[in-house]
Amino acid sequence: MKVNNNLTVSSEDLDEFQKIIGVRFNDTKYLIQSLLHSSLFSGDKIKLDAFKKANNLESDNYEKLEYLGDSVLGLIVAEYFYHDEEIEDYAKAQNRKIEGVLTDIKKTLVSNEGLTPLADKIHLEKYILYGVLENISDIFDDVIEALIAAIHLDQGYTEAKDFVNRFFDLRGALGKINGLNPKGKLSEICDKNGWDLPEYRLINEQGPDHKKNFTIGLYVCGERVSIGNGYKIKDAEADAAEKYLKKMKSTSLNQK
Repeated sequence: MKVNNNLTVSSEDLDEFQKIIGVRFNDTKYLIQSLLHSSLFSGDKIKLDAFKKANNLESDNYEKLEYLGDSVLGLIVAEYFYHDEEIEDYAKAQNRKIEGVLTDIKKTLVSNEGLTPLADKIHLEKYILYGVLENISDIFDDVIEALIAAIHLDQGYTEAKDFVNRFFDLRGALGKINGLNPKGKLSEICDKNGWDLPEYRLINEQGPDHKKNFTIGLYVCGERVSIGNGYKIKDAEADAAEKYLKKMKSTSLNQK
C-alpha cells in the first residue's frame, strides 16, 4: 500500500483493494487500521503519530482489531454450524464436546496453511502497511482477522459474515481439523480427558516492536509443563504445545 508524501494512504490503492475484497467502506480508517503493522516506519514514533493523525487512526497497529476479529469469526463459525447435524455426529464419534470442535474449526480456518491461498487471491501482501519483516506470510492470519473486525465495525456483522462466507471454506474446515497444529492437538487431548483447556502465559518478551521474541509458559491442570519461544505469541504457544506433546509421547513410550 502506497503512503503519500503527506503520510495519507493512497486512495487509488484503497479503492483497488476494496474492489478485490468486494467491500466498500464508509470510513476507510478501519480498513487502513486493519492493514497497519507495527514495523511501519521502523519504530519511528514521531512519524507513526503523524501517520495516525493524517489517516484518523486510533491505534499504532492492527492488534486490537485482530482481537475483535477473532471473536467475530468465532461467532460466525458457531452460527454457521448451529443447525448442522454433521458436526454433532463428528463430536459424538470423537467423544468430544461441540465447543472444542468449533474451536478447532476456527483454528483451522486461520492457520497459515488455510489462509495462504486466500491471501494470494486478494493480493494481501501488496496492501499491508509494514516496514521490514523476515516473512510477511507469518502475519497473514493476524491481518485477515483484523480485516474481518474492520468490516464488522464499519459495515456491521452481516457484511462481515458475507465476507467470511465468500472467502473461507467453512464446510471444508470440518474435514481438516485432524491436521491441526500442536495447540489444537493438545486441546483435543485435554478435551477427551475432561481436563481444563491448556493455559498459555507470557513469561517474557525481548527485542524491538517489529521483531520481538516471546517466551510462553504452558500450563496443564494448573502445572507448568513446558516453555516455548517465537517471534509471535502464537508461534511461542505452538512451540510450547509441541514440546509438551513430545514429552507426553516420550513418557508413554518409556512406560511400555
